[in-house]
Amino acid sequence: MDNDGALADLAVRGIAVARVAIGVGATLSPRLVSRLQFGTTSPAQTITVRMLGARDLALGLGALLAARHGSSGLRGWVEAGALADGVDALAILRGGPAASRRRGLTVLVAGGSAAVSVWAARILAD
Repeated sequence: MDNDGALADLAVRGIAVARVAIGVGATLSPRLVSRLQFGTTSPAQTITVRMLGARDLALGLGALLAARHGSSGLRGWVEAGALADGVDALAILRGGPAASRRRGLTVLVAGGSAAVSVWAARILAD
């Protein structure tokens, strides 16, 4: 494996582990995650955070299992994660006029993860 391939593999696994951790936290403790991310919590936020947590948990576990088994499907898991993160970043960015550190951090993390995932998926294709 060349340097780019090794770096892409490390990035894919790192993002997948982070996604699993975020997914577990959001699924098991959506009120806490809602307060941390939005500064507030409501029943609708709790439901939404739990649903998104389950999505992230599934995407992270799928990528980790595909990577572990050397699956050719790994690229698809990485691309799905990139899409989810890109949509998350855009949704938060367009979410309203109020600027906050939490919102900016979410856009930065989700957008950065999407960009790295797109790069890694291209490396995995080669």
